[in-house]
Amino acid sequence: MKLELETIPVWDGVQSQSECYLCDLMAEAQKDAIAFHLGNSVMNPETRVRVNEYGFCTKHWQLLVAANKAQGVALMADTYLATTRTKAEGAINALLGVKRPRQAKKAIAAFAAVMRDREKGCLVCTAMQERLNRYLYTTCYLWGDDPAFREALRQGKGFCLHHFQLLLQTADQALSAQQYPIFVHAITETEVMNLDRIANDVSWMTQKYKSENMDKSWNGCEDAHKRGVDKMTGRHRVIDPLS
Repeated sequence: MKLELETIPVWDGVQSQSECYLCDLMAEAQKDAIAFHLGNSVMNPETRVRVNEYGFCTKHWQLLVAANKAQGVALMADTYLATTRTKAEGAINALLGVKRPRQAKKAIAAFAAVMRDREKGCLVCTAMQERLNRYLYTTCYLWGDDPAFREALRQGKGFCLHHFQLLLQTADQALSAQQYPIFVHAITETEVMNLDRIANDVSWMTQKYKSENMDKSWNGCEDAHKRGVDKMTGRHRVIDPLS
């Protein structure tokens, strides 16, 4: 696995003391990809061909619309819809021609197959995935190459469970055979410590609502429910662009 290193954003991330700096970096990657597809690229024939072929997932079509750049979205939607109609024309004509139940089921199955193929791509998800791969690889690389980064990561707040899993999987490709198991142990130790911290915060939040604890300090746990959900699920997960 050979990827361009992204040392600056990863170093900034690990120093931010975020609950999961990979989630933060994915938020930026999503923002950048949305801005790209609503900027001058919308007039680029090569970009339009890619949009017509792959389009966006539901979430990212909606984010494009929410950006209030109506002309750009209209231009992309115009040709994307036309391409979709062309790809689905045969299946739609078969639906229009059904006369028997068995024929209807066959036509519906054919149309469903066209739609599954049409909906499996997303240019924003793909751009995010490419950035995530580089961030994961860089995190592992820096851990193996820079003792200061290794210590900063050890003292950090870990990752959401989703990105923690991906980081473990990436380590096999980014680190030497000698470093790999040491990294797995070290990063898991940090993750478990921070999962315990979150669990304690959430537990205290549940107790804080009891009448006998109303006057006691929140101990910084006012947002523990949010941090707990973020830790379990991740705030900015990439949907597999090919699923």
